[in-house]
Amino acid sequence: MWAYFEPVHTVTYLHPRARAAYEAVGLRGYWRGYFAGRAAPLGAAEAAPVIAAFFNFAPPMVARALPAVWRLATPQEALRARLTGAVQALAELTYELPESHLVEAADLLERAAAAAETAGRVLGAANAALPAGEYPLARLWQAATTLREHRGDGHVAAL
Repeated sequence: MWAYFEPVHTVTYLHPRARAAYEAVGLRGYWRGYFAGRAAPLGAAEAAPVIAAFFNFAPPMVARALPAVWRLATPQEALRARLTGAVQALAELTYELPESHLVEAADLLERAAAAAETAGRVLGAANAALPAGEYPLARLWQAATTLREHRGDGHVAAL
């Protein structure tokens, strides 16, 4: 599954439109956008729970980012920026696809995300609780993100 939905999710970190959306709310620099965007479903979290949830970052790196990013943008602003940037990036990448294909893909990913058990999967559950949005690309991205974080939570549990 990773090969199918990870590319949809990662536009929020790697595409210039996503970076511009983070910068528009005051999150300049890659790592500010990354930590704020990825941690925002948890609310204005301090470093400790994010260190635990992300697991693979050096704790001092996370502590430099959090909670400082919340003085630049609220979690709600970060969530809006990550969705806006992701939708803009996906629109650029999928402009030749018929909307019916995007709707079908969003429907399928939403069904998969809704079926995923979130017990013990903090980031998966936090993302599953967010509104999907009304547009196919927003729905597609949110479902892909929920599944990506669900998968990542499984890796953390295994480690």
